[in-house]
Amino acid sequence: MFKLARFYDDAITGTTADIAGLVDYLKTFDALYIWGAGYLGDAVGAKLLEIGVPVTAYWDTRHESLASLHEIPVLPTFTSRASPERTGVVFCISSSFVMEHCLSELKRHGFAHRIQGDMLYAGLICPLDDQSTFKTCRDANACDVYTCRKNEYFHKRWLGVPENEPGPSLYFKNITFVINQICTLKCKYCYSYTNAYPDESRKNFPLAQILSDIDKTFDAIDGVKIVPLIGGETFLHPDLSLIVKKFLEKSNFGILNVTTNGIVKIHDRQLEGLADSRIQVVFSNYKASLSAKEGDLFDRNVERVRANGAQVIVMNETPQWTVPTTLWDRNYPLETMKQKRRDCLNPLICKYVKNGKFYPCTVADSIYNIGVADYPQDYVTLDADRSREALRGEIRTLLARSYFDSCRHCDGVCGTTGVTALAGEQGHYEVVKLPMPTRLRAAQ
Repeated sequence: MFKLARFYDDAITGTTADIAGLVDYLKTFDALYIWGAGYLGDAVGAKLLEIGVPVTAYWDTRHESLASLHEIPVLPTFTSRASPERTGVVFCISSSFVMEHCLSELKRHGFAHRIQGDMLYAGLICPLDDQSTFKTCRDANACDVYTCRKNEYFHKRWLGVPENEPGPSLYFKNITFVINQICTLKCKYCYSYTNAYPDESRKNFPLAQILSDIDKTFDAIDGVKIVPLIGGETFLHPDLSLIVKKFLEKSNFGILNVTTNGIVKIHDRQLEGLADSRIQVVFSNYKASLSAKEGDLFDRNVERVRANGAQVIVMNETPQWTVPTTLWDRNYPLETMKQKRRDCLNPLICKYVKNGKFYPCTVADSIYNIGVADYPQDYVTLDADRSREALRGEIRTLLARSYFDSCRHCDGVCGTTGVTALAGEQGHYEVVKLPMPTRLRAAQ
């Protein structure tokens, strides 16, 4: 009897999957929809058609502009010719900005039969195996290297990460390195809260500090699958190529994602090293919110970086973000803070290294660096003279906490409110100052 969970397990470990069983299972639904007509949905849809699985339609917010894909109609989300109980949904939304919101909406609309598109890709399409390297992942644009469990499984095997050492392994899905707090855009709902920084804090961090942070972090951990390098805007840092060079000295990471909004002047010296087989240059695509002039600059930068030999990933045009939490103290009781910590996905993915400190999430990072509060137990200081074992112990202690003081500031779950907004919308969103109650504003 076919078990979808077994198919997922086989996909993760590279074991030959039961494709015939999958085909029969997917054919049991009265209607089968692929949610997401981006890179992942495109690849998965083509493969399903190839192996004989009829796809009823795609769901996508861009249905009017897309109309169809692989001669399959693209419809508004949750349009179904069958009842939710008799509908299968292949979930191909890979954007971390909206994934959790989409999953909750799917549940709210009564669609219980969700098939993970990333697992279908891993089991049906992905060539990764023990003879591969992370170049296989670097060169793929349909899958999400951040959330992929298959590349994590193989990366741990390649590194020989011990499963039963004393204390938990210090292997991470990703650790984000932040090299500046300046940007060429003013995205209203920026997850890095760049608009909230006072003028004196909008700066590039010193090269020496960044290089030291790289050394201390990578020497302390067992490994990390993905290293996003972000700002602000990364290409505003004049020493970007030297920072990249330092990362490439380390053998215990999989892929370095040099992330950019693409709306920036790129200098020749900043392109050095970006063609390495462990680097992706990731262009966040907010063109729908930008001017035609900015869109032209984005396209020119994509082609320039690509012509230099780098592996360029242009993200799907993101129509929505979920609005990040505000940062003022909400005075939650202790049990609420502990529940937020239990519910949060940050223990899995969202570690930040920034200007000499290791943070458990972007909320803790932003609370400290914007100047909202200083909670010393919510970060580890990466002192140059601290030993490897001391740092490992402090990082373990940090991540084992049942709550962070920063959780008291976090509205919603995982630093997001669940409310959606136009991705890349320019403007200001007040996150530091607690709004005055309506009755008091009216009295003024």
